[in-house]
Amino acid sequence: MDLVRFRNNIKRMINCFKDIKYVYNESAPVLSREQYAAINIGAINSEQNGYYCNCIETEPDKEDVAGRLSDYYGIYDSESALETLEWLLHRGHNIYFEAIRPVIANSAQEFNVDILLEEEKDRSLMSYVGNIKESLEVLVDEHIIKGASEFKTMSVKAWDLGRLVLVTRCCCDVGYITEEQAWQYIMSAYECARELYHNWTEFAQGYIVGRAMWNGNDGSLYGIISIAQGLLNDENSPWIKYPLH
Repeated sequence: MDLVRFRNNIKRMINCFKDIKYVYNESAPVLSREQYAAINIGAINSEQNGYYCNCIETEPDKEDVAGRLSDYYGIYDSESALETLEWLLHRGHNIYFEAIRPVIANSAQEFNVDILLEEEKDRSLMSYVGNIKESLEVLVDEHIIKGASEFKTMSVKAWDLGRLVLVTRCCCDVGYITEEQAWQYIMSAYECARELYHNWTEFAQGYIVGRAMWNGNDGSLYGIISIAQGLLNDENSPWIKYPLH
């Protein structure tokens, strides 16, 4: 990690200790209410990174943005950007959740592998089951779910959509996609979220469970839950200002 990115990470840590939330770009263009809501499909991710919550731009340091795209998503040009964005929009980790749903909801003993593409069947579905099981106590204790039976009717597409919006904004920031392309992906995420979830509470639930499936009960799961709870309850939260419906 170079000196600039190290400095930016230190700055984010300091802001966390100062409890700085919901960063606004004061020079950003005015958007419609729908556009503000759509941008904040990625609000949990934005808060993690200390990014703006009111525009496509994420932060002034584009070198840092490009480095994060490369390190975390393997995105380094337009082709890899579009490939990742299409995957998040149309497949994502939700497809694996749908495959393991019968097992984690205790309704069957076999995975629903028929919905997976051939290349997706190589993924270790048991690792996702293990992640869910090790996170279950936390999810119940933090009132995200009441029990495993809720998995029967849940979608974790929110986990994909939140990242889709953030990655879209980052890709636009560094010139891998145009602003027109960015809005197409962002508004597609918005429409998908509105079809699947009645409100931000349901969206947050799907996001958190998807995150738990992806990486289990690691050290940052509680942080993710805290950010989501803040977005649902803080007076100045963009989720309070711009409802999903």
